[in-house]
Amino acid sequence: MANSCLSLVAPPPIIAPPRRQPFASLRLGVVTAACVTGALLLAPEQPQQQAAICERRQPAAACRVW
Repeated sequence: MANSCLSLVAPPPIIAPPRRQPFASLRLGVVTAACVTGALLLAPEQPQQQAAICERRQPAAACRVW
């Protein structure tokens, strides 16, 4: 028998990348917007409260950054 460069063993199947769901990017955008909005609503910036905290621990002159 002659040696052949052709293999009789079937090649492994090509694994296709997973298909993205059609609304995956929209869902990601909605989740991102919800997280940012939640952070703004739950932790609003209140300089007066932050100044009061600073003045309890530091002199008033050190806290005049607003």
